[in-house]
Amino acid sequence: MEQLTAYVLSMIELIEKELQLFKILSVKTFKGLGLFAVGVFLAGAGILMLAWTCFHAVIALVGPVTAGLATSVLILTGGGALLWMSKKCLK
Repeated sequence: MEQLTAYVLSMIELIEKELQLFKILSVKTFKGLGLFAVGVFLAGAGILMLAWTCFHAVIALVGPVTAGLATSVLILTGGGALLWMSKKCLK
């Protein structure tokens, strides 16, 4: 009976240690995901500001319609290049 009690207590201690490790690792994972999400948001905001600045710079040269077209082509080219690189990395 003492051996059974010792076995159960050791199993409970093992489960407790595993739960503590799970808690630590899950906090690290969610912290990393949160930082990644903020980074993606800030990168997106930066790209939008860059596009807005390019749009206003080109307006002075060729007009609003051509500036919108040029800025859109620039953004679509950048997005296409990123998608192509991601597809290449996933192979």
